[in-house]
Amino acid sequence: MKFLILCKTFLIILLAAVTVCPPVCQAEDKKAEISNIELDKSGKELKVSFHLVNCFNSEMEEAILDGVPTTFRILLSIQKPSLVVNSTMADLSLLHTIKYNRLNNEYQVTLPEAPQESLVTKNLAEAKAWMSTVSKFPVIPTCCLDRDQSYYLNVKAELSKVELPLVFRYILFWASLWDFETGWYTVEFLY
Repeated sequence: MKFLILCKTFLIILLAAVTVCPPVCQAEDKKAEISNIELDKSGKELKVSFHLVNCFNSEMEEAILDGVPTTFRILLSIQKPSLVVNSTMADLSLLHTIKYNRLNNEYQVTLPEAPQESLVTKNLAEAKAWMSTVSKFPVIPTCCLDRDQSYYLNVKAELSKVELPLVFRYILFWASLWDFETGWYTVEFLY
């Protein structure tokens, strides 16, 4: 009974806060983008490196500090152009995840570039740098590519939607915190 009263009180306070303090407009924030895309064609695999810029905002940082796991989903594809329809040679999805451990005051970052280990730091800036960097990630074996052929590398990043408890989905449907998505970035290269 006390739990039910406590939940109702919390919901009333939350609803009042939403009414009094509307969400901050995202127009003030800079748009997330991908920069410094580099391809390494030497070796047995085509590797890609790039940075995500403006992918964190203050609301997202607060949510991370509150213990909400945050995941960036990065989409990569290699396409071979043709006269009719481009054929897809590779189609990958990378997940960069950050979790904050309040007891140890540590950020744990999981990257597909280092699948056997989780990176741990007490510094938020360092954790954000890990989250927003893809370094020499293998996309496709070079034996699958034809010499003197032109290809397209397509890259896009987005914040994976967080699964909130059912009651919060209806109350926080407007939450702009989870609206991070870049456009598609395309790089044409000759192998």
